[in-house]
Amino acid sequence: MPAKSPSPNDIERRALGISKWSNLFMAAAGILTAWLSRSDAMLVDGLYSAVNFVSAIAAARIGARVGLPPTRSRPWGQDFDEVLYVTFRSLILIGVLVFAAIISCTKIWTFFNGGTVPELVFGPIAIYAVVIVAICLGLAYNFHRAYRLTGRRSEILRTEARAALIDGALSIGSGTALLSLPFLKGTPLAPYVPIGDAVIVLALILAIIWQPLSTFRKTLADLAGVSAPSGTHTKATRSARDLAGEYGFHFHRAAVLQAGRMHFVAVYINPERAVVASEIDAYRDTLSARLEDRIGPTRVEVIVTANDLLEKKTANSRPS
Repeated sequence: MPAKSPSPNDIERRALGISKWSNLFMAAAGILTAWLSRSDAMLVDGLYSAVNFVSAIAAARIGARVGLPPTRSRPWGQDFDEVLYVTFRSLILIGVLVFAAIISCTKIWTFFNGGTVPELVFGPIAIYAVVIVAICLGLAYNFHRAYRLTGRRSEILRTEARAALIDGALSIGSGTALLSLPFLKGTPLAPYVPIGDAVIVLALILAIIWQPLSTFRKTLADLAGVSAPSGTHTKATRSARDLAGEYGFHFHRAAVLQAGRMHFVAVYINPERAVVASEIDAYRDTLSARLEDRIGPTRVEVIVTANDLLEKKTANSRPS
C-alpha cells in the first residue's frame, strides 16, 4: 500500500517547525556574537532572527486554523488570522529596524562629539557570518519548496521565505562589510573605522526596510476590506456571470475580497423566476468549485435581490 502523501497543512507545519528551531539558534548566536564582537550589526541580525523564531510559533498555530469552517463566534471563519499575523509581523520587523537605526545614530553622534566608541573584535563575526548565511539559504529553499508543494497559496510560507532571504542578505552584507573595515587603515577613511559598524547598519536598514513596509501596506488593505487585485476580481466576476447565465439568472455584480490565501466572494443575482433554495445552493457550490481552480480557496455567498443598490448609488453619483 503506497504511503499517504502529506497534506498542505502538514507540509507547512513541517517547514515552520524547522524554521522555529533554526531561528532560535541564530538569535542566540547573533546576540552572543554581538556581545563578543561589540557589533551593533550583529545585534540587529540576532534580534531579526528572534522575531522570526516567535513568528514561526505563531504562524504554525494560525496556519492550522486557516480554512476551518465558520463557527458562531467566527462566522467568516478564521482566515483573517493569517492577514493579522503578516501585518503584525511586518510591524515588529519595522520596529526592530527603527530600534537598530536609533542605536546606530546614537553611536555616530557619540563619535562626532568626542565620546568613546568600543573597538570591534572581528574573529567572532567571520565565524558567525559563514554559519548563518548557510542556515538562511537552507531555510529560504525549504520555505520556497513548501510554498510550491502547497500550490503557491500560503501567504505565511511566502512571507517566511522572503524573511529568510532578507536575514541571509543581512548577514552577508553586514559580515562582509564589517570584515572589510580593517583594510581601511592607512586610507583617508581610517579615522571613521570606529563608526563603520553603525554606518553599515544604517545602509542595511535603508536597503531592506521596503520589504516589511510593502507587506504591511498590502495586508492593511486586506484588513480594510479593499477589493481583491483586478486580475482576481475579473476571474471571479466572469465565472459568476457565466454560471448565472447557465442557470438562467440575471447577474448584478460580485464583491471580491482576499485575506491571505482565502478569497471571499459575494454574488448578487436576480433569478427572475421562481426557484427553490436547493437551486441557489447548487449555484453556490458549483461556483465555489470553479473558483477553487481559478483563483484558489474561496468562500462564496449568494445574495438574491431584485435590484442592485450599489449600481443605483453609482449611477446617481455620476455627474449629469
